[in-house]
Amino acid sequence: MPDSSLSEDGSVVPPQKRPPCRRCAATEWQAEIRSKSRSRWLLETIFAVPDVLIFQGESAGWPKMEYERWTCGNCGRVIRVAR
Repeated sequence: MPDSSLSEDGSVVPPQKRPPCRRCAATEWQAEIRSKSRSRWLLETIFAVPDVLIFQGESAGWPKMEYERWTCGNCGRVIRVAR
């Protein structure tokens, strides 16, 4: 069942609200969802434990196993976006 908060390319941020590229100022991004390595996810989870346990309602929550990789459609710049 697809999540209703995701855009058509699977990204959390809809295309019309994506920021401009810092290199060329274009707003055309191609989003790709990738899996984090197990060690990276485990390290992020360990650092999130105090935040999640102490500030329960105010914390960002547990880290996800995926991240988004955006590629600028104009200049090819690649950025990594947390999900």
